Amino acid sequence: MPFPMRSFETMPRADVVVIGAGLAGLACAAELAESGARVFLAAKGMATTHWTHGGLDVAAPAGSLTPRVGVRVLAAEAGHPYARVHAEVDGAVEAHRARLGRVGHLLVGSLDSPHTPIPTALGSLRPASILPSAQAAAAAPWADDGLLLIGFAGFRDAWPAYAARNLGAVEWPGGPRRISHAEVVLPGLERLKNLNARSLAVLFDDGAWRAEALGAIRRAVPPGAWRIGLPAVLGIADHARAHADVEEATGHRAFEIPSLPPSVPGVRLFDALRRTILDSGGRVQVGFDVVDVERNGQRIVAVHTEAAARTLRLAADAFVLATGGIGGTGIRGNPDGSLHERVFGLPVEAPPRAAWFSDDPLTPHPLESVGIRVDAELHPLDPAGQVAYENVRVIGSALAGMHYLEQRCGDGVALASAHRAARSLATERLAA
Repeated sequence: MPFPMRSFETMPRADVVVIGAGLAGLACAAELAESGARVFLAAKGMATTHWTHGGLDVAAPAGSLTPRVGVRVLAAEAGHPYARVHAEVDGAVEAHRARLGRVGHLLVGSLDSPHTPIPTALGSLRPASILPSAQAAAAAPWADDGLLLIGFAGFRDAWPAYAARNLGAVEWPGGPRRISHAEVVLPGLERLKNLNARSLAVLFDDGAWRAEALGAIRRAVPPGAWRIGLPAVLGIADHARAHADVEEATGHRAFEIPSLPPSVPGVRLFDALRRTILDSGGRVQVGFDVVDVERNGQRIVAVHTEAAARTLRLAADAFVLATGGIGGTGIRGNPDGSLHERVFGLPVEAPPRAAWFSDDPLTPHPLESVGIRVDAELHPLDPAGQVAYENVRVIGSALAGMHYLEQRCGDGVALASAHRAARSLATERLAA
């Protein structure tokens, strides 16, 4: 018996279709929707927000003291995305901060804040300058405070004893004078052995359960002056209250330490930006992969996205590609060693295949820098340096030329390129 035909639906025409739901795509869609544009954001699944710490890595190349200095250093590299969009960083970061602040997601720090070492769940240190408010205490001067790492029994994504041992062995200028750890059995979860971050965060949203949990946490704190590091699970919908309750119950400053995915701070970030898009009149569909593209010369007419029961046709005046690079599967490798951009088939700039591998696994991976070359307005370029599609913009880690892990610049490039694309498209709309 043949399968039934899939239904085909044409959605109302949009001004802009944004493809990708990482920080770049969400920020661009939010800014466009706030400006009054009809925006449709489509993504094949959850993106890097659900892996990240929720703060901003703007730029921290070796030797830079602040994000602003880091941007200046990277912008001097001719092939780096900051060479084109560095002028947008200030406005983009402040717009992002204000956008999140309106929905209670507060960021602490600035482009001029020094890169300060803060602890990770594994007991290493990472540089940070702009953090969610619930992580900010990790970057404050330690004075006489000790660090108390608290884990939860049955939660396998935080290892306080292991992290404390590692932190005790690393060089931490200005860090705590003493480091200790404790494990807390949370109420009602005594028999469970494989708790996950999101489930715990939902429980911390429950005020009655949280009160019991805080009692158990308070009893685990030894006498003395401490700063308490907890797994990043202090609520989602009621996060600010949950964090404040921890500090009130223990009498000590407390901060979250993000761990393995799903990252609860990243979930909060995604929820905040998605809410902004929807509240501004935009539309968001996650789980809809692009399966076809309609073209007319140097213009994209529409994309088709496929879900479980139907195919959607999304027509628009402009399209923003925010599907990421190799890490986000926006760019994929072929058996013959070539690379391709999976939505529009744009040319990919990459090192020769012989240079894809290294004898040293700790060096930056050559494929981290692959991506799409663009002009000043972020139109994709063909191999001859000409605009490939005049109504397409490329943003975020789909852009060629950066080592976002080593340079810690991925969030800054995402926001700056999203801001440039949104401003460019708004200018076009006004001129039309």
